[in-house]
Amino acid sequence: MYVLFNVERAKKLQEELSIKVLSEFYNTPPLDTSRLIYIAAFDSAYANSKQYATVVLYNYAKRAVIEKNYVIVDVKVPYIPGLLAFREIPGYMRAYMKIPIKPQLILVDGHGLSHPRSFGIATHLGLVLGLPSIGVAKKHLYGEVFETSNGRRQIRAHGLIVGEILEHEGRKLYVSIGYKIRLEDAVNIVKNLLVKGIELPIPLYEADKYSKLIKKQH
Repeated sequence: MYVLFNVERAKKLQEELSIKVLSEFYNTPPLDTSRLIYIAAFDSAYANSKQYATVVLYNYAKRAVIEKNYVIVDVKVPYIPGLLAFREIPGYMRAYMKIPIKPQLILVDGHGLSHPRSFGIATHLGLVLGLPSIGVAKKHLYGEVFETSNGRRQIRAHGLIVGEILEHEGRKLYVSIGYKIRLEDAVNIVKNLLVKGIELPIPLYEADKYSKLIKKQH
C-alpha cells in the first residue's frame, strides 16, 4: 500500500538539492580510470506491490562480477515520471548495505542531470552515497538533443551539456552525468562496458537479469 506521497514537496526537494550538484558542475575533476576497480550497478523488478531491488558489484579491472545482493521491499511510492528515485532508492540503499566492498562508482538504470529538475535517480543516489554516478536509460526524458560537429549526439539541459546518446546493438542508450563525474568520463566508461550481443553495459545487464531472476524465484 502506498504511503501518502506529496508530489510537490518531492519536486521542491529535487530543486533544492540540484543547486548543490550544479554548483560543482565545472569543478568536477577528471576521473582516474587507471585506479577504477569497483563499480556497483542497480536495477529493480516489480510484482505484486513488491520491489526486487538488486545491486551487482563489478570488478572493472578484471571485467568480472564479484558480488550480487538483493532486497525485497514493499513499494511505498507510485510510479511518477521524474520522481523515480523516491520509489526505488530506499530498496537500493538496503541492498547496497549488503555488499562487502564499497564501490568507487555507481551505475543506475535511469537519468541523472538530463531531468526536468536536474536531479534524476542517478544524481540522487550518487549524492546520497557520496559517489560518482552515471545514469544509463533506454528512453529520452528531458533535454535538447543535438549533433556535434564530429557526429556525436548529445543532450543539453538547463544550459549545460549533460548527456550523450550511444548506439549499441540496435538500441539507443541515454548516458547522463549523475554526480561528481564529467560527461567524457561517463561516456568512456559506459563504452568500455559494452560488449557484442548484450544491449546494456555489463554491470547493468547483470543487475537487470538478477532482478528478474529474484522476482521469478519469489
